[in-house]
Amino acid sequence: MNKILLFLDLDDTLFQTQRKKPQGSIPATHNVSTLSYMTEAQQALWQLFHEHPHALIIPVTARDQRQYHNTFLSQEAKIQTAVLYFSGLILHQGQPDPHWQAHIKTAYDALDTSIEQLYQQLQKNLSTQEHSQFNTSCSDHYYVTIKAQQDCPKALRDSVFQRIRGLLPQGYFVHENDRALSLLPKCLDKRHAVEYLIEQHQPTLTLGAGDSLTDWGFMQACDFRLIPKQTQLDTALSD
Repeated sequence: MNKILLFLDLDDTLFQTQRKKPQGSIPATHNVSTLSYMTEAQQALWQLFHEHPHALIIPVTARDQRQYHNTFLSQEAKIQTAVLYFSGLILHQGQPDPHWQAHIKTAYDALDTSIEQLYQQLQKNLSTQEHSQFNTSCSDHYYVTIKAQQDCPKALRDSVFQRIRGLLPQGYFVHENDRALSLLPKCLDKRHAVEYLIEQHQPTLTLGAGDSLTDWGFMQACDFRLIPKQTQLDTALSD
């Protein structure tokens, strides 16, 4: 049988916090304070492909290297390739793919507003009160995310997110999911990374699994699509 590739988003697809799914009980990370858990159904999906002799699983995630290495997938010998930072980095056996790295560097060099400049603008735009309610991070210079604290009032969160959208410079787009708003260069596209890997592997069958709107592009590049119920993408397609 020929090669099967499963391109697998992680957060809210393969696992999530117990706040989002209280029935999740199977730890998905291995650090001291485990926050992510799989349900029995998610574990069954994982085992189905992990145990298949001809299937390769390729994580496709917004997570940075540290966050990815906290997951159990990073310890799996069968997983040789991972797409991180919304496609900003492709790892092969733990090392950056040099061709993809050169492609991404060229795209970032062409930005009128750098990630560092954007991060500083956002920090300056938040009031003292808002700094206590939001956490702004610059993911290893790939993109910027502002995340509301869990107890942040929704009205304040919506107001701040709307203001940040108004600051969006040319060459960037916004991805909002739950309490987080990410500002990403348009060159970050999971679909492009998946198409690059499909061209390399030349598989007979490809499957894409994801939960959010930023996953839909790479899922469209695959032969079949897997969408968890009651997720952002499931809701958007059901409307």
